[in-house]
Amino acid sequence: MIYLICGEKNEGKTVRLKQIFLTVRNAYGFAAEKMFKGGSLVAYNLVNLRNGDSILLAQIRIEPDGCVAESFAYGPFCVNAAAFVWAEEIFEAAQTAEADAFFFDEIGRIELSARGYSKLMRTALESDMDIYMTVRNANIVDVIREFRIKEYVQIRAR
Repeated sequence: MIYLICGEKNEGKTVRLKQIFLTVRNAYGFAAEKMFKGGSLVAYNLVNLRNGDSILLAQIRIEPDGCVAESFAYGPFCVNAAAFVWAEEIFEAAQTAEADAFFFDEIGRIELSARGYSKLMRTALESDMDIYMTVRNANIVDVIREFRIKEYVQIRAR
């Protein structure tokens, strides 16, 4: 089954994802956690929900003209391409362990443009695992269409 944890920006989708993760047997996945400095958002870390390990996912661009070679610009962020490879490794571990469920945080515009977790999402949707993903309300219809999701349960963040 596919579960879409949806809500508006800053409505608590990641918090809800983590709460559900704790209730699901033999689950794997990751969450994008916000990092603040002096009250301002400066970065996102991708966190392995099973063991707490993390990797930089995105950070506010310091240089207006771009990001380092292994990153790409998206809005005000430099997105670390290595984080998506790391996410694939978490999924591979889930497959090896014959996991019952896999959690994605967050599927959005990057994935809809065939970047980010797009390839991994397609692979996961073809697996026998239950898939939980956070999606902003504004992206739900596009995510369902792009990833050809036929049956799903929608869960409100709040």
